[in-house]
Amino acid sequence: MQIVNRILLKKILILICSAIALLAIILSIYSQTAIAQEPYSPSQDTAAPPKGLVEVKMTVIAVDPVKNELETRLQFELKGIYKKGPTYPAQDLLMTVNGANVKDSEISFKEGKPMIVPTLKFNLVKGKINNYPFDRHIAKVAISIDPLPSLGKKFAPFELNPVPLVFNFNADVPGFDITYRPLEENSSIFIYIDVSASRSLPVKFFALVIIVIMWVLSIMALLLALKVLQSGKLPEVGMLSWTAVMLFAFPAIRNAQPGVPPVGTASDFLSFFWTEIIVVVALVIIGSCWLKRYHPPIE
Repeated sequence: MQIVNRILLKKILILICSAIALLAIILSIYSQTAIAQEPYSPSQDTAAPPKGLVEVKMTVIAVDPVKNELETRLQFELKGIYKKGPTYPAQDLLMTVNGANVKDSEISFKEGKPMIVPTLKFNLVKGKINNYPFDRHIAKVAISIDPLPSLGKKFAPFELNPVPLVFNFNADVPGFDITYRPLEENSSIFIYIDVSASRSLPVKFFALVIIVIMWVLSIMALLLALKVLQSGKLPEVGMLSWTAVMLFAFPAIRNAQPGVPPVGTASDFLSFFWTEIIVVVALVIIGSCWLKRYHPPIE
């Protein structure tokens, strides 16, 4: 009996070691190395330095792959001929932005009024949420600012040209690694970037740990059921209860993955669906053995 227990223990240890090795291999394949932020360097369209510019500061505050939305906040700092105060323009300005919640893709700023912009939402144009936890999403952001002629004022021709822009990017959303990449259309008067969001390494690691846990528990339940089947003895009620509890606990364990979408993702096909089937098979085996071998006491 001790020999059988030792063999079973060795099998379980081998299974756990194999699961850990598989986890390390998957992490090495899918984990992305940190991508350094590519500095935004607008092209020099003119030889003379601009007489004024607007610094655009974008902060990513949320990513929702389920709704296909990237939520951001914009702040502005005016310099030169466009500055009347820290955020007060010296003339009327019109910003064109491809925000999903911006009517007609235009936001106007009045002279002498603070440049306040509501939270902007951009559509995630690439990426499949079903690839969780290895999904990667991309949103395209396009921003330009043009001066508008104010009533009763005359501006020199250069003042009605598109406003020179400087771009700063910041993102610190828990659970996501967010980077941006300037596209070829970038210039000193037009911001055009790809914003990429993927799950952070801790999220991937924890999701894979949950996958391994479900596989280990389900295989243990199956081994227990096979042992009960071969023993010819009446299984204990605790075995039946433990397997039944595991069947209903797996959905809660599955939902413990950070930011997990509804059922149907890659992680579900890697573990949840199959482990639920294995636990059901183990439960049927143990239950059948209990019904077949149970003999109520004769009064």
